[in-house]
Amino acid sequence: MTHLLALFAALRDGNRFHPHALSATVAVICKPGKDGTDVRSYRPISLLNSDLKILAKILAVRLAPLLLSLIHSDQVGFVPRREARDATTSAIGAIGLARHRQEGLLLLSTDAEKAFDRVRWNFMFTVLRRIGVGDSFMGWLRAIYDHTTARVRANGVLSAPFNIHNGTHQGCPLSPLLFAMSLEPLLDTIQRNVAIKGLQGCESTHKVSAYADDLLFFITDPDSTLPAITRDLEAYGELAGFKINRDKSEFLNISLEQAALGAVCRSYPFRHCVHKMKYLGVWLAPSTKQMLEFNFTAILTMFRADMSDWNSRMISWIGRIAALKMNLLPRLLYLFGALPIMIPLSFFTALRTALLKFIWPKCRPRVSFVILSCPKHKGGLALPDPRRYYQASHLMRLVDWSLMTPDKQWLDLELALAGRPLWTLPWLPPHPLRARGADPDPVSVTLSMWHKIKLTYGLSTAISPLLPLVHNPALRVGIRPSLRTRLTDGNRLRAMDLPADGNLEVLPLASPRGPLSVLDRFNYFQLKSYLRSLNCGYSLSRHLLPFESLCHSGTALAHGVSTLHGLLQASDSTVPSFVSRWDRELDTTISEEQWSNTFALIHKGSSATRIQETSYKIVTFWYRSPSFLHHVYPSNPPHCWRCETDSGTYLHTWWTCPNLKSFWIRIRHAILQVTDEDLPLTPECFLLLHLPFPLKTLKRSVLLLMLFAAQALVPALWKSTRTPTVQEWIARVEEYRSIDLLDARHRGLTDDSAIKWFYWETDMLRVPGPLALLPCAAVVSGVPRVGAI
Repeated sequence: MTHLLALFAALRDGNRFHPHALSATVAVICKPGKDGTDVRSYRPISLLNSDLKILAKILAVRLAPLLLSLIHSDQVGFVPRREARDATTSAIGAIGLARHRQEGLLLLSTDAEKAFDRVRWNFMFTVLRRIGVGDSFMGWLRAIYDHTTARVRANGVLSAPFNIHNGTHQGCPLSPLLFAMSLEPLLDTIQRNVAIKGLQGCESTHKVSAYADDLLFFITDPDSTLPAITRDLEAYGELAGFKINRDKSEFLNISLEQAALGAVCRSYPFRHCVHKMKYLGVWLAPSTKQMLEFNFTAILTMFRADMSDWNSRMISWIGRIAALKMNLLPRLLYLFGALPIMIPLSFFTALRTALLKFIWPKCRPRVSFVILSCPKHKGGLALPDPRRYYQASHLMRLVDWSLMTPDKQWLDLELALAGRPLWTLPWLPPHPLRARGADPDPVSVTLSMWHKIKLTYGLSTAISPLLPLVHNPALRVGIRPSLRTRLTDGNRLRAMDLPADGNLEVLPLASPRGPLSVLDRFNYFQLKSYLRSLNCGYSLSRHLLPFESLCHSGTALAHGVSTLHGLLQASDSTVPSFVSRWDRELDTTISEEQWSNTFALIHKGSSATRIQETSYKIVTFWYRSPSFLHHVYPSNPPHCWRCETDSGTYLHTWWTCPNLKSFWIRIRHAILQVTDEDLPLTPECFLLLHLPFPLKTLKRSVLLLMLFAAQALVPALWKSTRTPTVQEWIARVEEYRSIDLLDARHRGLTDDSAIKWFYWETDMLRVPGPLALLPCAAVVSGVPRVGAI
């Protein structure tokens, strides 16, 4: 590290990397579905020197926090706190605003030809200088880019080295940031060009939205705008090397008249998208009904095809749920965030049906969707609930509406749609916020969702302490500026800002301003009279609920959708049905803490999903007992398969059957011999894992895996008259041992694993016969057993 630090210091002072560090070997890979005989079908791939990448990462970390103030909000690519959904939401907002105003709008999406590879370094460095990048930072950038060479490997033969003078480095963490900064002069020129007519928002005119080199123009007057855009792109291209591929650029008519649209089609080579146009992975269309069909109906069809293909593969039950989390959920979340449109309940019903058919491909569901979608610590498997994630994505928009310093382009468009500050909308009564027509705009969609779920999930009350006292159509009296400054130090005045007890002497900020005037007192009592007329039945000075606090903070929320989805889950007090069933089976009451420990041991006791799956199936009554099968199919006998005398209830089949009881007794004795722990011979202990040790201790012991192995043998002989043997149990523990050793080797815990399995080897595998279960000391050779910890 010392030598690397000295290297970076030398580079800052004007020294250079070794020539080999700046030399790249380029391999070419043919693009899928392209003609292999065409040079343009190949994509160049190269790797960077590791020291260079470390320096670039350091520079990127230093530069990233400054981009928010250096780059305009119309660029959302690779800028902290901005993401692709900001660009697509701007497009949705522009479409909704144009339709609401009955104003002509054309969307133009341009395709940049190898944008990152064509950036000219002299232009990029000039832009950085104009922005104000200092000498030290520029010295490091020069060291990374100057004197760069490359060789191309084709058919195993390397070409002669050649110098490179343009393009950002491939795979470099600094490259996207440099490209965004080098593109800023173009976006600034477009914003300043009065000939380019964009869509007027509430506070600014919206002309372009950009995600790196993906540009989307909002055009209201194509006659003057398109020639001006073409001139600006050509002028910028001459300086920076930027080039637009006109044949691949395309436009979508939202609300232009046919005459104006025909002129565009005749005058420009851009491809006309009649019904839909793809931008950043989503299909844009003139109406939300079309966007619903092109995006969500299409992805539902795609999901069904994917799950049909996966059904032919050997995937475990829990593995199927994991596949949905890793593959389907990210695609769905992107659409929810990128397209804030109304999605009907029928979509979620169809999607849930498809998910259940994939999880249970050949039988009816044995565990309900509601239970499976619960968090693991509450008895579920964290199966994604698409509708709840959709609700969380709209809650995320409410948090964005409440930002104190909004820097997102789409917020201004939605402000123009709403007609009043966005932060006030969630807390106003719903009646003045009715949807506009059959094609609701994104503001109306989000508010409609909010008013449906806020009471259901306990996110807020009918009247919240965040009720605005400004921009409130129901409050007809104004607020005197002198009174407002006593109540709040900002522009937002809410019901919670008024004193709870009505004592005017404790008004915030009152002491340095002298006594209240008569008019201020009268205005204050007008506000109190309005709040009393609401008859909410509780004090509006109460503590804020968690979601209200998030909105009141006015700050950006990291990992917003996940956080809000967790908030929705936490408000759901649903108790799995199997909890009360176990209480009836065991004639006892199992506490919530005991269930939490059971769920933790099931999901964290082993990293093998097969082991987790068996224990979870036991707890959720997944296995069908003889009495249950007799109830469904009366021709099936209700008696136990093993003893053939007693009724085959679930508890009998797993525990009280005389033939099986001897097996559990032997397992108990074996655990005593290996761990020196005399466990109570109860189903709570052996089936529900009610053990007197914390999870951390049990993970260092073989006791838990010994129990898991015993549990797995019972369903292995399901519907059989035979009882599992100790030899089979030992073989199953050995199988689990090999899995545990692999996991320990992967985690670098081989020594801990050897200590963990020491007594198993000495007391079970080296004794004369597996039934020689003799008592032994608690500590041998200094190795502690679980009972001695």
